Amino acid sequence: MSEVKLFRREDLDLAPKEGHAVLGLVNASFSPELGGGIGVFNDADVAWTCTYDEILFVLEGRMTIRVKGQGDYTGGPGDTIWIPRGLPMTYLTKGKCTFFYAVCPVDKSPSSAKRIAYPTHGPTKT
Repeated sequence: MSEVKLFRREDLDLAPKEGHAVLGLVNASFSPELGGGIGVFNDADVAWTCTYDEILFVLEGRMTIRVKGQGDYTGGPGDTIWIPRGLPMTYLTKGKCTFFYAVCPVDKSPSSAKRIAYPTHGPTKT
């Protein structure tokens, strides 16, 4: 049986290195199917082909997904972007953008396929 995991923001290093930081918090150590985490992009221009289905929820800043032949999809705080598996596209940000992401399957995402035991916390005592 698995345990609930609580990841506290103060335990996470979200400082972008080389323009971005991506933490696959829910990774292959916890789930055989679903992955997810927090990402921070700063002035990003990252060409990528998704090998997984991805959901992005923009927390702060703005992110554009550029898809050749389809155009740009830009989301801001509170917006959700779904990216289908197999889609070649580019992640673009001007300035800093912080987002939550979920991927499936977990083993097809470079950030979530890693088995990393981040600090987690048990239930809050009340």
